[in-house]
Amino acid sequence: MNKNTLLIGGAVIVAILLIFVGRFIGGDVPIQNTGGHGAQATAAFLDNQSADSAPDFSLNSLDGRTIKLSDYKGEKPVILDFFATWCPNCQRDMPKLSRMYEQYKDQVEVIGVNLREQEGKVRSFIDSKGIVFPVVLDSAGQVARGYGVQYTNYHVLIGKDGNIVGTVPGDISESHILSLIDSSR
Repeated sequence: MNKNTLLIGGAVIVAILLIFVGRFIGGDVPIQNTGGHGAQATAAFLDNQSADSAPDFSLNSLDGRTIKLSDYKGEKPVILDFFATWCPNCQRDMPKLSRMYEQYKDQVEVIGVNLREQEGKVRSFIDSKGIVFPVVLDSAGQVARGYGVQYTNYHVLIGKDGNIVGTVPGDISESHILSLIDSSR
């Protein structure tokens, strides 16, 4: 290989890393309106759902309860936080989300959805980080597939009416939570 090929290859690698870091490690990420974009995944997940309706699921939580998403419909909006214990961004973001949950839990529900890890490992992670919102185990990855989730530290915002309001790839902020609460009044 010549020197120019190595320089170009190095520049491409650095550019890819900068894009990745800017997208996933940066500060506030705007809410992305699904605007029917998630309808294909929704329709594939549950046939009886409308185009913007959040796919219903029922999963076991770490505290032994069965959590069914549709139980929150008409009660309060929901944030689904798709995470993995090995994800450095999740390790940073989840404690912040937990503190915000404590502040707004009467107005919004947060459900952590673990992506295909063993219960013991997830329980240890949740305990060590002091996470107080409910956490469910998506052992088969069915819920993540239903929502079209392709990476960790990904949030789906669901209005009080059970419809998907938008998504937040990356860290979620208090402004995202307040916007969701306001949109559900």
